[in-house]
Amino acid sequence: MNDPFAAHEVAEALFDELPDVVFFIKDTSGRYARVNQTLADRCAGGDKKRLLGKRPAEVFPAALAAGYSRQDEQVLRTGRTVRDQLEMHIYPRSVAGWCLTTKHALRDARGHVIGVAGISRDLNAPGDKAPGFAELSAALRRMRRDFATSLRIEEIAREAGMSMHQFEQKIRRLFQMSPLQLLHKMRLDEAMRLLRETDKSLGEIALETGWCDQSAFTRHFSRHTGMSPGRFRAFEAARATGKAAAE
Repeated sequence: MNDPFAAHEVAEALFDELPDVVFFIKDTSGRYARVNQTLADRCAGGDKKRLLGKRPAEVFPAALAAGYSRQDEQVLRTGRTVRDQLEMHIYPRSVAGWCLTTKHALRDARGHVIGVAGISRDLNAPGDKAPGFAELSAALRRMRRDFATSLRIEEIAREAGMSMHQFEQKIRRLFQMSPLQLLHKMRLDEAMRLLRETDKSLGEIALETGWCDQSAFTRHFSRHTGMSPGRFRAFEAARATGKAAAE
């Protein structure tokens, strides 16, 4: 039987060399057809064959798999690219981490969509000795201090003595994401901490982390983490007791 993704064998081999990037190709049923070594290491004990033919629901906790599948279905249905989507990933038996995910539709010679190819790049926080960190330190302190207020990126750039273009380029170079994505990540990190460590209501957490109301908070949180705030709280509680994998 011909492998419709055989032409991507070299791409898979190249992505095998990148330990901070997950690479995959899925068929039109959402089943893994090609994966790189990083994904196999994180989800299948290093054995790629254990992932091939499986859907996200057979690999990840249900709370996360549904979001990954919906995104795949969107790309397969519309053919439109999902680019640099800020996402939280939780791999089996591993800690949570942020990444930027991009997915493209794969087409055959006649232009028909035959699958989806994607990468997820780990977002590792730069140290304060990283090149370019010093000139952004005041702006970053302001963002961390005031992220829950009606903070405007234009205002931060102006206070840093930079144009919006300069500020965006420097933030992207250092953090691999846009200033707005960085601000959202700060808000979401704090929201996740509050969900994990306190019994505050969703409405209280929404206001404390910079969203105008609980509805906006839930919408943004679900988009970036793949689950609602309430489900995340339950998932983390189960994970703490070792039961999340069974969800």
